[in-house]
Amino acid sequence: MAIAHQSRVLLVMTAQVVLSALFIGGYFYVLYLFLTGKVSVSSDFKEVVITLIGALTTGVALILAYWFQRQREQTPQGG
Repeated sequence: MAIAHQSRVLLVMTAQVVLSALFIGGYFYVLYLFLTGKVSVSSDFKEVVITLIGALTTGVALILAYWFQRQREQTPQGG
C-alpha cells in the first residue's frame, strides 16, 4: 500500500511541476512576443488583450503562491 501511495504522490507532483512550468513558460513567451513587437493587436481588440494578459498574470501569481506557501495539503495514505 505504501508503494501505491508514493507512486500516486509522485505522479501528482510531476503533473503539478510540468503544468506549472508549461504555464509560466508560455506566459513569458507570450509576454516576450508582445514586448518585442512580433505580435500586433488591432485597436479594436486592445482592451480584450489587456484583460487576457491580466488574467494570465493572475494565474502566474497563483502558481507562485502555491509553490512558495509553507504547507501544502498532503494526500491521505489510505486506499
